[in-house]
Amino acid sequence: MGRYVYLFSFLLLSTLCTSSQVSAAKLNQTQAEVLRKLFTSFQSNFSVPSSRLNNSNSDPCYWNGVTCTSSGSSEVVRELSFSNFDISSNKSSSLEDFFDRLCSLHTLQHLDLSSNQLSSLPDSFFSNCTGLSGLKYLNMSSNGLSIQFPDFSKFGGLEVLDLSFNYFTRTIPNDIFKHRNLTFLDLSQNRLVGPLPDVFNNLSKLEVLLLNANELSGPIPKSLTNLTSLSRFVAYQNKFSGSIPIGLTKYTKLLDLSYNNLTGELHPDLLRAPTLESIDLTNNSLTGSIPGNMSRNLYRLRLGGNKLNGPLPTSIGILSRLSYLELDGNNLRGQIPSNLGNCKNLTLLNLASNNFENELPSELGNLSNLVVIKLQMNNFSGRIPYQILNWMNLSTLNFSQNALSGEIPSQISKLKKLANLNLGGNNLSGSIPSTIGDMSYLNELQLGNNKLSGIIPAMPVHLTTALNLSHNSFSGPILSSSFIKSSELEVLDLSQNNFSGQVPESLTYLQFLTLLDLSNNNLSGTLPTFHNWVKVISTSNALLSREATSNSDHLHLNSKSGNKISTVSLVVIVGSFVNGIIASFCLAFLITTCLKKPVGTDNEHNRTQGAMRHPSVETPSLDRYLEMVKRWQYAARVEGPRQQRRYMTPIERYRALALYD
Repeated sequence: MGRYVYLFSFLLLSTLCTSSQVSAAKLNQTQAEVLRKLFTSFQSNFSVPSSRLNNSNSDPCYWNGVTCTSSGSSEVVRELSFSNFDISSNKSSSLEDFFDRLCSLHTLQHLDLSSNQLSSLPDSFFSNCTGLSGLKYLNMSSNGLSIQFPDFSKFGGLEVLDLSFNYFTRTIPNDIFKHRNLTFLDLSQNRLVGPLPDVFNNLSKLEVLLLNANELSGPIPKSLTNLTSLSRFVAYQNKFSGSIPIGLTKYTKLLDLSYNNLTGELHPDLLRAPTLESIDLTNNSLTGSIPGNMSRNLYRLRLGGNKLNGPLPTSIGILSRLSYLELDGNNLRGQIPSNLGNCKNLTLLNLASNNFENELPSELGNLSNLVVIKLQMNNFSGRIPYQILNWMNLSTLNFSQNALSGEIPSQISKLKKLANLNLGGNNLSGSIPSTIGDMSYLNELQLGNNKLSGIIPAMPVHLTTALNLSHNSFSGPILSSSFIKSSELEVLDLSQNNFSGQVPESLTYLQFLTLLDLSNNNLSGTLPTFHNWVKVISTSNALLSREATSNSDHLHLNSKSGNKISTVSLVVIVGSFVNGIIASFCLAFLITTCLKKPVGTDNEHNRTQGAMRHPSVETPSLDRYLEMVKRWQYAARVEGPRQQRRYMTPIERYRALALYD
């Protein structure tokens, strides 16, 4: 029996090989010759290695990027994918010959030229390329094309057009709206300007429209509301103005108009359509209240950075799919509806910088999937509910700048995944839980501006970013054991307390320390010698002296400073940079507040502080700072927190904090 199985397998393999050879023989010889010349051009003119082209096979249909299908008695080329083939515009004659050969492949339906080095294209490709009238898919994204927006009228069959991540300038020509078969149009990440033509009725089959990161202006075209097939409309980071057209979300699943100049109130039916799943209107100038009629299919609702007012609708509790809720930076008021606890899929809850008040509802403990919760800069009062201990997946918790009272729950150390904890600027009392050192993921702890007392327990081993205990009632000596585990700590603020005794020599062993604030305590003895990169503030310690040979480069308080940034603000801001996407907003809010607030309107301890600055650090202009923040925001949104770091180095962040004397 085994012999017959072997024989059958051999015959089947022979048959397949024979079929492959027959298929190769059926290939249209004219197109085969075109492909051979194209790939020869890759090697000779664009220096693409043959190993990458994989063109040693006699059948071009097996070469990289080539897809053939049968058509009658022969094989024809249907798809060419030359993405990242290093095709360059440097050799114009070779490039023109390359595109002329492409235009002779009249069976081609799919052409991908993305991620190359095409800064320009031959005029003949748009004027004489009649051979590609059946082309359905054209992708020229990520090239750096800096030509005027082209005329694609010769490509009448286009269904998918991707020109994103280029440098197309000027306005969109009306010719693009003649392609009635378009289902996907991506013009994002270019330099397009001017208003959008209000003729989208012609694109009745359009499903996806991506226009983000351009300089388009004017109103959102009302004709978009008639596109029953439009499921995704993304146009963030432009200059669109006016109100959101009524009915724009009637058919869409995803709408993103964030970072524009939109005004007016939110229409009562804006969130109502059952097809709507995600809406982002962050950073506009929208007014009025949040509509109570909401789609049960919403999983993302982002309305932060507007001028919305009124309460958070109780209907929010019906959104069982809701995962991301961001309403920060508005004028919302009232209390958090208790039925928000029904949204058990929430992973991100951001209600920061509003006017919410009263106690935090215990039902928030039902949100067991929370990863980030930000409720800072509101008017919440009462105790921190013990139900927060159900947030076992929590990474970031920020309740700062409220009126919370009572003690820090001792069981908070059970939140094993917590990395950023900010309870600063409240009325919390009692001591820091002794089990805080067990929080192995914690890298930032902000407890400044409270009424905490007692001794400082041993801090977690991964506390690396910042520890802020300023403006509390801690007393007694600074214990070496408190920081012995946190050897990589960068910022330590113990100012405005009642610490006494000597500054422990062990603090000089913190090799990554860059800022140490010991000011306004009762410390005595001689200040140890720190590394010269450590900025030490030790003022207002009457019995504390420092050696003349100390390498410490002290930062001094300037009580005559006109615009003041307190030590607490500095540490909070430095720490907030690590929080990724929300970092730039927090930074911008704090700095703007400090710059706008006149001298004498701050509270007592801020009046006695001054602007803190390093003499060797150049103070940037406000425009320069805002540009850095803009780049930071863009990177956070588009590229993610890791790539974000490219846009603002540590010294730039420090300069941004210095701003003014």
